[in-house]
Amino acid sequence: MTVRGRVIVSRSIQRGEPPRSALYMFKIFILVIVLLAAAGCAFLFYQGRVSASQTPPVISANGPLPACPDKPNCVSSTAAATDPTHHIDPLPATALSMEALKTIVEQDGGTDISVNGNLLTARYKSRVFGFVDDLILLKTPQHTDVYSASRVGHSDLNANRQRVERLRARLTEAS
Repeated sequence: MTVRGRVIVSRSIQRGEPPRSALYMFKIFILVIVLLAAAGCAFLFYQGRVSASQTPPVISANGPLPACPDKPNCVSSTAAATDPTHHIDPLPATALSMEALKTIVEQDGGTDISVNGNLLTARYKSRVFGFVDDLILLKTPQHTDVYSASRVGHSDLNANRQRVERLRARLTEAS
């Protein structure tokens, strides 16, 4: 340290280096950010495990489809058309058998698929965190009603709507 008048100046400052205390604070800041990111990831993994342990919605072979919860992580063709968050058009009527629908859902990543008459239920699991979504298709002579919802969380980043639109495109190709 050198003294210039009455001001004491550190040699590190004279060389243009940041003071050690500023560097120390920066390291602490980075550590806090890394710890918060790790805690966030751990929470998301936990939520994925919670969703896998929950039971899917129960529905009879003749319907009706369950109502969407008051969260934007669900779409249904039976939701009111005035509800743009939850409403999606039903899938078109198709001559495909339920086994053919099952194959299309399986190719799209559906697992634990079961068919009971005109009702198809399937489970989708996200790749990274393991979030589980449920898909229900109820085939009628006019169209196929659809319900797709996440089991946990508030938002699904539009995953259920995109899934139904992918299925719509695959059904159009197959018909």
